[in-house]
Amino acid sequence: MKNINILFKVYHPVWIVLFMLTLCSCEQLIETDLPDNQVTREDVFKDMATAEAALTNLYINVRENPFLTKNTNGISYNLSLYTDELDYFANNLNDFYTNTVEADHTLNASWWDYAYSGIYAANDFIEGLSQSAFIAEADKKAFLGEAYFIRSLYYQYLCQLYGDIPYTLTTDYVYNTAIAKTSYAEVLIQIEKDLKTAVDLLDDSYRNQQRIYPNQSAAKLLLAQNYLLQKKYEEAEKTCLEIINNNTYQLESDLDKVFKKEAKSTLWQLSSNSDTDNTPEASAYIFVSLPPPTVALSTELLNIFDASDKRKQQWIKEVTDGNLSFFHAYKYKNKENNTDEYAVFFRVEEVYFMLAEALTYQNRTAEAIGYINIIRQRAGLNPLPDSLNQDEFIDEILKESQREFFTENGHRFFDLKRNGKLEILSIVKPNWQNKHQLFPIPERQLQINPNLQPNNNGY
Repeated sequence: MKNINILFKVYHPVWIVLFMLTLCSCEQLIETDLPDNQVTREDVFKDMATAEAALTNLYINVRENPFLTKNTNGISYNLSLYTDELDYFANNLNDFYTNTVEADHTLNASWWDYAYSGIYAANDFIEGLSQSAFIAEADKKAFLGEAYFIRSLYYQYLCQLYGDIPYTLTTDYVYNTAIAKTSYAEVLIQIEKDLKTAVDLLDDSYRNQQRIYPNQSAAKLLLAQNYLLQKKYEEAEKTCLEIINNNTYQLESDLDKVFKKEAKSTLWQLSSNSDTDNTPEASAYIFVSLPPPTVALSTELLNIFDASDKRKQQWIKEVTDGNLSFFHAYKYKNKENNTDEYAVFFRVEEVYFMLAEALTYQNRTAEAIGYINIIRQRAGLNPLPDSLNQDEFIDEILKESQREFFTENGHRFFDLKRNGKLEILSIVKPNWQNKHQLFPIPERQLQINPNLQPNNNGY
């Protein structure tokens, strides 16, 4: 299967019931017969073809549904508004831009709903494939590894956004509807276990040469993120070095190649729905006339770039009417007729930053600086001096990370939060409060399940 562009819907009664609960679309459970044209879970896991189709659906959920999607409903776009990377110009108000997201916010509720819908589907897939007597154990490995990866991906982003969250590995809807929150620290430990399982089940080959399905190295990258969140810096260092020393991945010396389908730096990317669809990022950020229809890069972001920085020259584009100028992200170039770009989710540059962070928190800052200087050298910048102390280097790495990863996967928010620096946003965000390090659990969820009370502080 070359592309994840065929939506294959897998239904069985339990899946339908929990999906309804997760989306909170009805007040009570309604029993329903299984439609004649839909297959049961047992049928799905009788052969590899239907199992692969079910797994493909998990990726479509990631790509299309609010939360991890790269379009304007996802965290990638909205966390750039929430922090200091984008300015907003549309006529309607944007609560992410103004830092006024409350517990009844519709998109915030959609993030929660669709994330748990994705987790449920991953749990169902893992249960169904693990229990299948029709598929050989050797054939199950890679598919299970990918499903563990997807489940971990959802949970790792959820707990960073919401803190203590419900953590479930079951499709038992009775249990899930009354589940209590698990502590943030314990959720990270459980994610670590899942990711170690994924690493063991996967190998370093790709099911598709365009890298649209994660392999062992993608699972290791997510595991290294997890180690940083747990402050397990030695483990993070070891995992990052395993990826950097893997010859499959190389920094692209030409910055215009970084976001192309064939980039050697890509660990995992999301395919488009068809061969000519432009990426969500191109649709969201590129504009050709003024005023900007929705968003433009913020002055604060533009001001951290030196004029000589190749990333400013090649990943940012100016639009002017002769009097005013605005700038948009130009990492993805194809506004239409796209044939050579997919939405990159993980790239090896992130591993260099994680390794540098892990090293400096082990009091090896001079060594850490060398890895960031590799990134700076590619951008045409002078190296950082090796005399920086840990605090100075953390400040530099956060600036360098923003120059490298602006408008990508909420990097700015997560980097600042992980390093205890979110308060600097109050300088440019007048509504910023300490409570904004977490998002509110949706009000509707608290009404349905009182065991999720209390909400996060300040909501």
